Amino acid sequence: MLRVKYELDRLGMTQAAFAEKAQVSTASLSRIVNGKEPAYPKRGRRIADALGWRGTIDELFSELEVK
Repeated sequence: MLRVKYELDRLGMTQAAFAEKAQVSTASLSRIVNGKEPAYPKRGRRIADALGWRGTIDELFSELEVK
């Protein structure tokens, strides 16, 4: 699971609501969260900012081992 998906689940927001907040399309967000498309720099930054992410962009879009 990508850390960004974990963070969205933790917030309890739907992808549609978060996509609007981050100013990205719902389809793009879905592909990014599911690891099917990279979070290109501008979209990645908008997603990180909307999450209030304080780590690096690379950390946000990296694999997270969930136990």
